[in-house]
Amino acid sequence: MKILTPEQYRKKGRRFHKIEKFFSGPMYARMKKKNAALRKEVFVETAIGTIRTVWYGLNNPAPSPLLIDLHGGGFILGSPEMDEKMNVAWSLDPGFRIVSIDYPKAPDHPFPVAVDRIYDVIEHIFDHAAEYGIDTQRVAIGGHSAGANLATVSCMKAKRSGKMNFVCQFLNCPPLDLATTALEKPHPKGSIPRKMSFIFDYCYVNGADGHHPYISPVYASAEDLKGLPPALIIVGGRDSLHDEGVYYYNKLIECGVDAQLLDYPDGLHCFMLKRSLRSEDAFEKATGFLRKHLFQGLK
Repeated sequence: MKILTPEQYRKKGRRFHKIEKFFSGPMYARMKKKNAALRKEVFVETAIGTIRTVWYGLNNPAPSPLLIDLHGGGFILGSPEMDEKMNVAWSLDPGFRIVSIDYPKAPDHPFPVAVDRIYDVIEHIFDHAAEYGIDTQRVAIGGHSAGANLATVSCMKAKRSGKMNFVCQFLNCPPLDLATTALEKPHPKGSIPRKMSFIFDYCYVNGADGHHPYISPVYASAEDLKGLPPALIIVGGRDSLHDEGVYYYNKLIECGVDAQLLDYPDGLHCFMLKRSLRSEDAFEKATGFLRKHLFQGLK
């Protein structure tokens, strides 16, 4: 693969933004209209700007359990609308509230911008829990692909600060080792093209140390991992990220974290977001995991 300059990689990253907007914009507009009664946009003010969030389940009884959702997209693409079908379903049954954060994207907002802004939004939610009708003792966090990376990093940040606690973390096909380039990782049939993955990671890391645990959680120390909330990790055998997901699961187990691994040998990257018997099984098990931790002890 031809090596480009940093600005050339950033230019390619911005081009992905334009392509996504062209193809996904009309679909997301239809989705917003269809689910208008089930969703609400809330704009949260942070120290350096406004962050858009999308809420589901606000009609559920308060104070309600909450799932913080972080969408995928390789750290440079995506929006809360990507997860809307799943979030609407969870808001109706088991019936908790969900906030999906439209975090800043690379290449214009590389690491650590998304990490910091997500934490700012979470802190805001905890500080205004009564206003949002949230039970702060029953807050979970989860994500898909890049969002799963950001979810477990948020757990590490929250543990270190001691200000907030999550009852569990849900990680769907997480990229957890950005220090190892996509060119060096396994590339099973059907996995994301190596060149695309390389551009995504390059734009997000942006010259930072890829071994930083907030970039690549597989390099986190035992001190960072001990005491993290129970984790459900979903991986697919036809995903180039499979091995790092399994490795992280084993590290969590070694550090005494209550972790569960769902390994689907024929699963593609983020297969859970597409309709299939495999995705239905993963969705059912993820629902059971969230129900267990968010409603534990409630009648």
